[in-house]
Amino acid sequence: MIEYPDPPADLKGRFSWRVLRYFGAGAIIASVTIGSGESLFASRGGAIFGYSLLWCFVGGALMKGIQVYSAARYMTLAGAHPMAHWAYLPGPRNWVPLSIGVLSVLCFPFWLAGLPRILGEIVNWMVGVSAENDERFVLFARLWGTGAILAAVALTWVSAYSVMEKAQTAIMAILLVSILGACLVAKPDWLLAMAGAIVPIVPDYDDWVFRKYPEIVARPPWIEVLTYLGAIGGGTYDYIGYLGCLREKKWGAIGQPGVDDPTCAEKTLPIDCGRENLQRARRWLIPPKIDTGASFLCVLVFSLCFALLGAAILNPAQEVPSDRDLLTHQASFLTGLHPSLSLVYRIGIFFAFWGTMYGAYEIYTRTAYECFAPLSRRLRETPLRRFRFGVLLYSGIGGLLLLWTVDDPIALVTPAALVGGVFTCGLWCFAMIWTDRKFLPKPLRMGPVLSIATALSGTVLTLLGIKGLWDYVAGWLA
Repeated sequence: MIEYPDPPADLKGRFSWRVLRYFGAGAIIASVTIGSGESLFASRGGAIFGYSLLWCFVGGALMKGIQVYSAARYMTLAGAHPMAHWAYLPGPRNWVPLSIGVLSVLCFPFWLAGLPRILGEIVNWMVGVSAENDERFVLFARLWGTGAILAAVALTWVSAYSVMEKAQTAIMAILLVSILGACLVAKPDWLLAMAGAIVPIVPDYDDWVFRKYPEIVARPPWIEVLTYLGAIGGGTYDYIGYLGCLREKKWGAIGQPGVDDPTCAEKTLPIDCGRENLQRARRWLIPPKIDTGASFLCVLVFSLCFALLGAAILNPAQEVPSDRDLLTHQASFLTGLHPSLSLVYRIGIFFAFWGTMYGAYEIYTRTAYECFAPLSRRLRETPLRRFRFGVLLYSGIGGLLLLWTVDDPIALVTPAALVGGVFTCGLWCFAMIWTDRKFLPKPLRMGPVLSIATALSGTVLTLLGIKGLWDYVAGWLA
């Protein structure tokens, strides 16, 4: 019988600002998407489509926040990672965790090749290697990217999780303050911004995009938009690992003996439904609300700020982050305040992408473990450090191969964003609805509002994922 431990004092009584200390693991999710999703794709979307695409970033943050909270809530109440209980979904045993796991793990090398390549371009820019004047630009970018991969792998191998969590939280806080200030000074058109955040449309490319950026118009607008949606806030390859990080927290039933054994999940979990135990359970739901809520609030704020800056500054100037200028145009977000802030931007954006890479290796280690641990007892008993070695080897070698063979960083991350950032996110939502109804007693199941929100998120993400993959494959075959 599962009985929840007595929650700490700050989870009892009225709301206190002290509960913000539970924001930790969620900072990793926010920070591992800042480099790719917010600073690059959000500003690119604003530059190309102006204010008309803000709904994509608002909707993406909301739907993915609901998706992740539904799983963090379940893990807190059940004590086990949802992947362990998805093994019992109708059909062949383990087909859901295996399918989502394989699709998620296949995405690792694409992100861990695209991110170092972009980081290499940032270093080129910082040291004065120009894409226009130096034919060795790509070679140098790949060399810098190779060094970044090796450094991230080495640091992930020797660093403790707690060190990474604190580092990522600090990086994210500094970036948040800087970009909020830049957005307020830019004075975007707030009426157009409100309309763009509410009305969901997929606009076509403007004439100037056809003239100046033929490589962009070669991609259908739907592919461009869904790449943004997939990149914003991360994907299943991040979220599975995030839930694995919650093992460090031991909220609610997490860490209690026996609850993490998949073989015990063949019927409703034996949770004591007495009044006191249910009260303790609901108090323990505060930490996942704080952690996921703060995480995706940061994702939303970053996304909107970069998209607004792209619409207010880059779109009128007809400048788009693309090809070999993925992050140089965004320097104008701060140099508009003062020319000396160009150095601040360069340092900040370097650490944003470095933080993304650094966090991704640790998150992906835990993602792989949680994906495959339900498949056998031997895998469940494998030490995380041994799992980490295999994931670092796979991700590092795969990332290096793609880094040196694919030229366009956007093309590198597009399939991973469509598969792991959209399509499997939808499947996740449906799996959570089934798992919640199957294994939790009625008093602890999701309420009507959360159930409907999860179902809507799953429907939208699944349909958009299918649409994006169809267009992507059709364009690739054409």
